[in-house]
Amino acid sequence: MEKFREREQELGFRILLLNWKDRLEKTRKIVERADCRIPVLLDCQSYGRKVLFVNYTPTTFIVDEEGIIRSRIVGAPDNIEDIVVEVLDNI
Repeated sequence: MEKFREREQELGFRILLLNWKDRLEKTRKIVERADCRIPVLLDCQSYGRKVLFVNYTPTTFIVDEEGIIRSRIVGAPDNIEDIVVEVLDNI
């Protein structure tokens, strides 16, 4: 995901991570340990599970400028960068 972070402006998208399993302090430790610079949203109300039907991690959503979900990727495929670039090119 850090690779994408470097290409956000070039490709015209924004990366946000959603954590729905852990509390703030645990999430903070995980992010610090991984030296992650991507913003992490905490889902304390289980919005991700209830509304977006996120039951597995990681689940990646590609959302356009109007807030429309254009793609949902469950898991961590080896070619995720290619998938994201293809979706962004077709928006």
